[in-house]
Amino acid sequence: MDDQAPGSVEPEVRSSAPASPMNGTAAAQSPERDAVAAIPPDAVALAAERLADGRTHGLRADDPWAEAGRKVLRFHLARMLARVPGVIAGEDAEDVHAMRVAARRMRAAWRVFGDGFERDARRRYRNELRAIGARLGDVRDLDVLIEILVTHGEQRSARQRSGLEPLLAAWRAQREARRVDLVGALRSESFAQFIGDYETFAETPGHAASAVPPHAPGLVKNRMPATIWSAYQAVWAFDGDLATADLATLHELRIAAKWLRYTLEFVREPLEPQATALIRPVVALQDHLGDQHDQHVAGLLAREFAAAATLADGQAKAIARFVGDLDRGVERLGRSLGTTWRPIADSGYRRGLGRAIARL
Repeated sequence: MDDQAPGSVEPEVRSSAPASPMNGTAAAQSPERDAVAAIPPDAVALAAERLADGRTHGLRADDPWAEAGRKVLRFHLARMLARVPGVIAGEDAEDVHAMRVAARRMRAAWRVFGDGFERDARRRYRNELRAIGARLGDVRDLDVLIEILVTHGEQRSARQRSGLEPLLAAWRAQREARRVDLVGALRSESFAQFIGDYETFAETPGHAASAVPPHAPGLVKNRMPATIWSAYQAVWAFDGDLATADLATLHELRIAAKWLRYTLEFVREPLEPQATALIRPVVALQDHLGDQHDQHVAGLLAREFAAAATLADGQAKAIARFVGDLDRGVERLGRSLGTTWRPIADSGYRRGLGRAIARL
C-alpha cells in the first residue's frame, strides 16, 4: 500500500493536515463497537506505557546496530499501541492517522536496521506490520479523500455542495466499511498475540539479534554513514529528470524522500545540531509531492465514480468542477516543484550532510 503507483485500484493518499470529525470523517456508531474485544483497552494502554521511554528514540553513536534498531522499534511500538483504544472507539480520525504513522516508522526501522536481526524475526514482524498498516491505510486513505472533497465544497455555494453529496456519501460508506474491518483486526486473537510477542522482542536486549563477526562494523557510528548516503543518493539520482518527470516518476521520488527522512529522524540526536536543518527540506519535498499525489488520486477516483454512477445533471457538473480543480492543482504543484527540490539537490545540502555524519 505504501509504495503503490498512481492510478492503481486502491491508491494511497496522504494529507498535510489530519482529517477530523468536523469534516465528517469520524466513524458512525455501529453495533460491532460494543463487541467484546480480544485485547482489553487498559491492557493495551499498559503495554504502551511500559514501552514508552522518553520523547525521542535516544540513539547514541556507540549503540550496537541491532540495539539501536530496537530502541526505534520500541519507541514507535509504544506510540502505535497508545492509539489502539482510540481507533477502536472511532471518535477521532486522528487516532487512525497517528497509529498509521507509528506503524510506518516501524516498517522503515526494519528496512534500516533489519539486517541486525535474525531473518525469521525480521520477516515475521515486517509481515505483521505490513498487514496492520494496510488496514490502517485503507481507512486513512478515505479520510484524506473526504477531507479534500469537504474542503472543496466549503469554497462553493450550497447548491454546488449539494451536487457533491453522492460522491461524499459513497466515500463515507467506503470509509465506514474499512473501519469495521480494521476494528475487527484490532480485536482479533492474532493481533493480541502480535502485541505480546512484539512487546517481548522490543523489551529484551539481544533478542533475535544477529551475531556480529569480529572486526565487522556493528555500531551506529560505523554503519549509519553509509546508510544515510545511500538514502540520499536514491533521492539525488532524480536530479536530471524532474523537468520532464511524469507522475509515476514523482511518486518514486516521494518514496525515496520518505526513506531519507525516516533514516535521518532515527539518528537525529547524534547528528544534531545539523539534523533538524537537514530534515526540514526533505519534509517539505515529501509534503509537496504528497499533496500532488493526493489530488491526482482524488481526481481519478472521482472520475471513476462519476462514470459508474447515475447522477442528476447538477451532480455531474459539480463533480466535474471538483475534478477540474484537482487537475489544475496537480499541474500547479508540478510547475512549482523546483522550489522544494533545489534545497536538497544543492551542494550545500551535501556539505551539511557530511558535517553531520562526521559527528558520529
